[in-house]
Amino acid sequence: MKKISIIIPCKRVDLMTEMCIRKCLDLDYSDYEILVLSDEIYKNKPKEFSDKKIKFIVTGEIKPSSKRNIGMKSAKGEFFAFIDSDAYPTRDWLKNAIKCFEDDNIGIVGGPNLTPENANIWERISGYTLSNLLVSGMACIRYKTAKRGFVKELPSCNYISRRNASSEYDSSFLTAEDSEFCFNAIKKGYKVMYAPDVVVYHHRRDTLKKHLKQMFVYGRDIAWLTKKDFSFDKIYYSILSLFIIGLLSFIILAGYNPLIRKLLLFFILFYFSIIFLTSIHEDFKVTLLVTITGILTHFSYGLGYLQGISLKRPTNPEVSPH
Repeated sequence: MKKISIIIPCKRVDLMTEMCIRKCLDLDYSDYEILVLSDEIYKNKPKEFSDKKIKFIVTGEIKPSSKRNIGMKSAKGEFFAFIDSDAYPTRDWLKNAIKCFEDDNIGIVGGPNLTPENANIWERISGYTLSNLLVSGMACIRYKTAKRGFVKELPSCNYISRRNASSEYDSSFLTAEDSEFCFNAIKKGYKVMYAPDVVVYHHRRDTLKKHLKQMFVYGRDIAWLTKKDFSFDKIYYSILSLFIIGLLSFIILAGYNPLIRKLLLFFILFYFSIIFLTSIHEDFKVTLLVTITGILTHFSYGLGYLQGISLKRPTNPEVSPH
């Protein structure tokens, strides 16, 4: 059995991190270690956390990407399993993932990060929104179970990587560094696989404001990544920003041309309708909230991308680019 190093970056070991550690201790896999990287010393540890599998590493106040880099340097495993501190794995997480690595061409394996059943209403709304194909595009498979297959990228809240396929995370990014991690593995000749049975449960942002801020930062950072290493296939990430520019242009032109005004009204009604129809749930209140959140998500991500294209990325790797 191949050794796997589970890497959990966190600010502090809070209740969610403790849940993550407990679920990791209960995994149906024998040869693994757990590296918990926090800003400060974890005091008053429960007795169960004295397990030899667990190693607590104090990093100081640095970004999650820097913590993951420290984790990889400290790890003894042949594979690195990345998970966020506000997530927790299913019992067969590692067992299902390691089977995929029987193919030597596969460098990274990950799967869906699902919304926990005990999540509050806004976490569920966020999960429903992100799992909508018309909101998230192909990234929607990250938030629901879908067909097994090869992908370009996966989020670092749930993927396992071969040591040889891994690269150092760029700590000047707050997000999107996991996309680059996957891109680098592909450049090395490896494949990235989405496996629907490699599952973690991941808490979402618990308010609409936090959700929209997260989407804005995603858009901004993927724009920075696109500028850092441009390729034509990355133009896909600019679709929502082009949508916003196009919409604003039509709004301005509509003031001068009645035909454009009618076309604009038709487009807005059509756009709202397709988002609404793909957001339907049994509870009409949930349907309405998911529809509104989906539309606001488009604009938050698109505006974030425009900011990222317009502004220079901070050069200090440990200064948060907020």
